[in-house]
Amino acid sequence: MPVEDKKCWQAIVTENKIKTKLKAGGRVFGTWSMLASPSVMNAIGHAGLDFVIIDMEHGPMSFETAESQIYATESSGCTPIIRLGEGNELTILHALEIGVKALLVSHVSTAQEALRIVQATKYFPEGNRGLSPFTRNHGYSDIELAPKLRYANDQLFVGILVEGEEGIRNLEEIAQVPGLDLIYLGLYDISQAVGIPGELTHPKVLKLVKECVKLIEAHRRVAGSIAWDKNYLQFLFESGFRFISYRVDCAILRDGFDTARHWYEELLKGQR
Repeated sequence: MPVEDKKCWQAIVTENKIKTKLKAGGRVFGTWSMLASPSVMNAIGHAGLDFVIIDMEHGPMSFETAESQIYATESSGCTPIIRLGEGNELTILHALEIGVKALLVSHVSTAQEALRIVQATKYFPEGNRGLSPFTRNHGYSDIELAPKLRYANDQLFVGILVEGEEGIRNLEEIAQVPGLDLIYLGLYDISQAVGIPGELTHPKVLKLVKECVKLIEAHRRVAGSIAWDKNYLQFLFESGFRFISYRVDCAILRDGFDTARHWYEELLKGQR
């Protein structure tokens, strides 16, 4: 292979670390980002987290901003994930073309929806993703395109958020969709499914959570969810979740400074 061909291939041969770790039976830990800031993403990455989810459903990010966030996250050795609010094929394509190797798509409640999302993320013959060689994930070149397409399919990490009572009812069918890596569970949806909405620590909810994780793992998928404190982090860990996120960047930042302000106000009271 000519030198220029090797450079082109090396430009996009970057391992998807979270996919490799999870396929080996490991766990990953990260957080969510609502702040449209590459600097914040870079700082989080340097904390040693496995991933940061760029929330393009509820956050103010454009694709241009998200692209900068991806660069900042990867430069710190952390894996960026884009969260989309819909499984529209064009929206999925836009996210993938800026170079992200992991997607999380919301509002999935049937196996048919999950299959359509997976197919939109994969190149032929595994899916129907649109092809342009001149994007970041191909090194901006059509040189050695065939192996690059195979590598892109292999390295892509596809996740969905199963939401609503319908999604929980259809969980077993959803878990059987080929090409799906992660099923992220909305715990509030699980609480509604057992008729006690919002009571996330109720024994019925905890029982169903564990049953859902067991079902997902039985189909060789990874179960994911979010923790908001140390105790719930421990519960998710012990329940078998292998993809665990902790809170969101803006809340952690706000609460950290709120705590410091209270410390300061206590010092002021002590001077009176």
